[in-house]
Amino acid sequence: MTISNHKSVEVAKKLGDQLAIPILWFLMVFSILSAAYSSFIIYQKYNRFQSEIRAQVQQQTHSASQQMGSKLVTTMQAVDAFAERITALEDKQHAPQLLAETFYNNEDIFSLNVTFHPYKFDRYTRYFSPYYERLSGPDKKFDLVDYDKPDVEFSWYHRPLKEGPIWTEPYYEPQNNVLMSTYSVPFYDSLAAKNSNAAPLGVIPSDVSLDHLTTSLKKLKFGLGGYGIIFSKQQNLISHPVFAYVREGESVTSLSQKPEFKFLNKIGQCFDDDLDYLFFNGEIMDNDEHYAACTKIPYTDWILITRMSADMFEMDKDARRQMNIVAVGCYAAAFIFAILLWTRQQKISWAQNNVSISLLLILSTVMVLEFARSFNTIEEPSTVVITSTAQREALETSYRNRMLQMRIAEPNYVATGIYVESIEFVNANNVHLTGLVWQKLTAKQRAVILPQVKFNEAIESTITEQYRKELQDGGLVVGWYFSIETRQQFDYSKYPFDHKNIVLRLNSADLGSNIVLVPDLEAYEKLGKMDNPAMAADIVLEEWRLKQSYYKYTFQNYNTNFGMDSFVNQDISPELNYSINIEREFLGPFVTTLLPVMVMVCLLYACIVSMAYTPYGDLRNNITAVVFTILLAHYSIREHLQIDEVVYFEIFYFLLYLLASVFMYIAHKYYKAEAVGGDARFYKKIAGVWFWPILSTLIFITTILTYY
Repeated sequence: MTISNHKSVEVAKKLGDQLAIPILWFLMVFSILSAAYSSFIIYQKYNRFQSEIRAQVQQQTHSASQQMGSKLVTTMQAVDAFAERITALEDKQHAPQLLAETFYNNEDIFSLNVTFHPYKFDRYTRYFSPYYERLSGPDKKFDLVDYDKPDVEFSWYHRPLKEGPIWTEPYYEPQNNVLMSTYSVPFYDSLAAKNSNAAPLGVIPSDVSLDHLTTSLKKLKFGLGGYGIIFSKQQNLISHPVFAYVREGESVTSLSQKPEFKFLNKIGQCFDDDLDYLFFNGEIMDNDEHYAACTKIPYTDWILITRMSADMFEMDKDARRQMNIVAVGCYAAAFIFAILLWTRQQKISWAQNNVSISLLLILSTVMVLEFARSFNTIEEPSTVVITSTAQREALETSYRNRMLQMRIAEPNYVATGIYVESIEFVNANNVHLTGLVWQKLTAKQRAVILPQVKFNEAIESTITEQYRKELQDGGLVVGWYFSIETRQQFDYSKYPFDHKNIVLRLNSADLGSNIVLVPDLEAYEKLGKMDNPAMAADIVLEEWRLKQSYYKYTFQNYNTNFGMDSFVNQDISPELNYSINIEREFLGPFVTTLLPVMVMVCLLYACIVSMAYTPYGDLRNNITAVVFTILLAHYSIREHLQIDEVVYFEIFYFLLYLLASVFMYIAHKYYKAEAVGGDARFYKKIAGVWFWPILSTLIFITTILTYY
């Protein structure tokens, strides 16, 4: 019976040896194919996403330019038609009457004018140029003179006489605080004179406000910090979300000297005469803005440049992290099976095998942690991030329309800004912040609204008025110093590779009022998420690193009106927030947490490898001492974090408890086998050789389960 059992064991072992290599080959090939397929899927999805976004950018850029051109062509058609009527008019003395009639009957025309060449209206009148406009409110009439002088400001008169219909170089009109351009068309003594290329009798100009260009640009969707700008043929800025740049007469040359516009130096092809459409890749940009496109606006030589933020070209971070982790797992499995094959073919020893597998798993774990750090989603999809004036105005318009549908009075939009000077974690969930907050009230608002602000979720709050200034336009700005302690629910499960999103929730102190706080973006030099506009440059964050900060809106759904009939928008109340995204510095936790763990792992391994030279009682005492040290270190991290949940680093301690118990049992079996003359080498090999592969495998699996 014993001989039969021995033969069965030998047969089973031989069969296992024969099947091991084919199985390992199959598993290795399957892992390689899975890794290749995962890489292909990642590459394919990324390229498809890039192509889709590029197509979207091109479609929106062309659509925006066409919309702007269609608005310009409306003026062109009206002026061209009027020029034909003036040319066909036999008695030009009726031109003033026809001018007034056309202007008052066409509300799409901002201004209209008939300018005769000196002494051409009649031989006694040098200047005859009646001008009607409705640019600044009520209709007005002026008479222009001196237009035959060779000054640049009269190019609307001189150029059409030589070139035919033209759009003039846009110019800033300070009286109405708008940017203007003039479409000017020559007219003739008669249709016959026009057909015979006779000299024009005069010109018909029409001034157009270019505000609608900026309005069209604000409708573009080019990411969180994306926007559109327009340059004239002479490379002067004629449209930008921040109108101050336009008002100050900036050009490509002057703007390219500013840090936020240095990308203009690298897209000079946009100003080529034969420009149709160009798209520029991310390598030419910096910060969080990485892409640009440009095209010409129809009927003009004006150039539309759209600048897109990198967030448009980023796939869902959670999906990318998961796909990358799967690929890492497949590659790690393929290499492990290859190492086992080499071992089976006796090309490397089992000791080399285990060292290689352990190093491979440690490297794979580091890669998983890097993906977890890099591809991390913090914001909820329902939040509305505001990093440009265009986004702010889009939200105002959307909310205004919603209020009109609900038959609720339009809210007052109060400009509010914040500047954070210090951040300190009081405990796991409480954060103390200090800084300045201010509000700007217009002349109309200050008559009905008191400047006041509060911080939601603040368990302690001190707000002290610091300044109160009158503005030139009759408005008022009031600033307060704040010192608050806010309580939020933070996720520590991924410690120490964790991120925190500190949210300052601002609201009007008058709960029942119809007031919506909007970010005072004009108060900041830069508005990008990576620019951290409202954060002090020298802010101290101890063990944290500032990643990005920005304004955003969350829509609060209250299930009560707080006893006030006036609180009617409780279901869609937009709350202004300022998000501060921070990432934990790894060096601190490495020294205080991971380094002691590594030392204790090494001490535990030292106890195990010395098993053959240490009495059983001494080995048991040594392992017990190591476990007790692990318990103290574990308690220390729990005391430091002061949280209820189990964090990633704690799993290392649980693994050490498990390994200490398992290897204590193996040591027991080793000493017992040695005492009765059994095969003690088997237990020694398990303890000494497989310690690191088992530990690294458990860590790798735990890391994947935590960060997937």
